[in-house]
Amino acid sequence: MNLKDIDRPNLNNLVLILGFSGFISAANSWFVSPVLPAISNSFGTSIAQAGIILTAYMIPYGIMQPVYGFFSDQYSKLKTLKIIVYGLAVGTFGCALSQSLYLLSILRVFTGFFAAGIIAISLGFIGDLVPNAYRQIYIGKFMAIVSLGQGISAVLGGLFATFLNWRIAFFFFGLIAIVAAVLLHKLQDQVPVSTHNNFLRELKFVIASPKGKIIFPLALITGLLLLGIYGYIGSFLNSELGLNYLQSGLIVMFFGISSLLASTQVGKSIQRFGRFGTVLLGSCFGLCSAMLLALSPSWQTVLLATITLGFGCIFVQSTLAAVAFEISSESTGLSSGLIGLCIFGGGGIGTAFSGLILSGEGFGNLWQFYSFGIFCFIILQVLFYLYSAFQKKKSQR
Repeated sequence: MNLKDIDRPNLNNLVLILGFSGFISAANSWFVSPVLPAISNSFGTSIAQAGIILTAYMIPYGIMQPVYGFFSDQYSKLKTLKIIVYGLAVGTFGCALSQSLYLLSILRVFTGFFAAGIIAISLGFIGDLVPNAYRQIYIGKFMAIVSLGQGISAVLGGLFATFLNWRIAFFFFGLIAIVAAVLLHKLQDQVPVSTHNNFLRELKFVIASPKGKIIFPLALITGLLLLGIYGYIGSFLNSELGLNYLQSGLIVMFFGISSLLASTQVGKSIQRFGRFGTVLLGSCFGLCSAMLLALSPSWQTVLLATITLGFGCIFVQSTLAAVAFEISSESTGLSSGLIGLCIFGGGGIGTAFSGLILSGEGFGNLWQFYSFGIFCFIILQVLFYLYSAFQKKKSQR
């Protein structure tokens, strides 16, 4: 089958609508970073304490992804998407009305619970319709739209916090979520392909598969280290470098822009360096980001660190997502959901741990911790690759 044999106009329309839903999911997560100082000021708490809302969103966002993925494989990806996008909208409106950090944290858990499946199910939808040889192309297009949401949301969050109020940002993204849910009604549902109806059995099969044993731990560590960095960049710009919320948002925006650029290049990287090389390259981008923050803190170096971090996240995440589709053709939603669980669950752990370091040691030690952690992660990848190559060569003798 070649690219001419697939229905590109319909697939592009599908990716555009699914991408818009993913756009809202990503925006709801990432716009909080540059406005975190405004939220902490509003409730009279420290940035480290207000950081709980990052973890409150990411943990359920990660945990529920494989659950939604499994049930979407069994029943209907489109119907599941409609329900969770409406739930995302309700939770986002609730966040705008929160009168305490405690209530806001609870509503962020609620929002993360519903937002969890959007990207995972959308990727599964694409995996069901696009032949294996061309999945990376359409995954790249989807991730590009999602990345655009990351970038634009950071600027809008900073804009609202600077000239209006951080609550307006939640109202705005709640309205956009309603639009995304309405657009989903334009798509045609697909017949579920899974014949497996035991969640725990299928979960065990996917995790214990040879590829699962590799990609899921990689995804967990990636989330812990790379998303852990991202969560506090906006606060660092505001509290340590003296930038206002809009200026912070403009710099954080480049995470989304670089993610957008990276999503167009990841396929070429895989062709040139292979999957392992692409994941390793993404990890090296993450190390550059952490070291720039640790060694030369200025808004210019933070801008460069944000750009390299975007490349790092996309190179690793999209590669692992593409590999996940190959574990089981009948459980694409579950496999991609487990990638999301590991990345965003790891991100939630990372942001929680970052808050502890930040409250006691400050930003300098936080960035040093991440530099050391990513360096060790790269060394482990290289050692694993050498060991695998040795075992393969040994078995061929």
